[in-house]
Amino acid sequence: MHFTLLIQPCGPVSFDLISRIQEDLELNVNIEVLTSTETLIPPMLYYDWYRRQYLASKILDWLFDKLGKLGYDRVLGVCGVDAYVPPLNFVFGLADPIKGVALVFLPRLKPEFYGEKRDFEKFYRRTFKEVLHEVGHTFGLEHCSNRKCVMSFSNSVLNVDFKEAAFCGKCLGKLSRAGLIVSKELMLH
Repeated sequence: MHFTLLIQPCGPVSFDLISRIQEDLELNVNIEVLTSTETLIPPMLYYDWYRRQYLASKILDWLFDKLGKLGYDRVLGVCGVDAYVPPLNFVFGLADPIKGVALVFLPRLKPEFYGEKRDFEKFYRRTFKEVLHEVGHTFGLEHCSNRKCVMSFSNSVLNVDFKEAAFCGKCLGKLSRAGLIVSKELMLH
């Protein structure tokens, strides 16, 4: 099966990060990945001034309304803004398998958010795990009970660091049935 995925930068996002996500997805998953050359800025209408965060579900719907009819099988918004979904204080990402849209929110994946020194590799590893997680949701995967599987739920950055950038056998089987093939690099051993 042939799938297309559009990576859409939303807010302040580095081109180096986006291009590396594109490269790693294309190397490891049977998806044709395209990157939008336009950066979209989420509307302030969805910004909660008290919380200083965006409402993630509204950004997801907004992105679908803007890009859902362009013919891509999946859309991945990589967002340089912080977001939440009630009742949670924040989310690293959000996805809608019906719409085929996923979002990854970058601020809380950065080491400097936690008072650590800037570390692009650590930030990238966290980001790629969340990209795989949210794209997995768009192919029908739910949260996995295997804490090492990339599909396990992360309610802190420690959970993100603990899990692997790889799918367990159960999740791999579901992806395969959905037509998505992943390389051995993304298979949990």
